[in-house]
Amino acid sequence: MPELYVSWSDYHRLIEQLAAQIYQSGWEFNQIVCIAKGGLRVGDTLCRLFDQPLAVLSAASYRGEGNRVRGRIIFSEHLSMVATELGGSHPGRG
Repeated sequence: MPELYVSWSDYHRLIEQLAAQIYQSGWEFNQIVCIAKGGLRVGDTLCRLFDQPLAVLSAASYRGEGNRVRGRIIFSEHLSMVATELGGSHPGRG
C-alpha cells in the first residue's frame, strides 16, 4: 500500500471540517472516544471545542521493521480517561 502524505495544515483543516460537520448535525454526546495513536490529536481538538471529556482507546496493528507490516488489530481492554485537573476529587472518593 502506498504511503499517504497529509501536510499539517491539511490535517488541521480536516479536523476543523469534521468539527463543523458534527456541530451542524446537531448530534448530542457526553464524551469523545479517540483511538491512539493517530486519533489523539483529533480527540484532543474535539474535546476542547465541544467541552466534553476525552477517553482514549489504544490500538495497534503494525509490527515488524519500522512498524511497517500490517497485522491483526489489537485493542486495549480498557478506556483511559483524560482528567481536566490533576489532583481533583473523584466522585465517591471524597
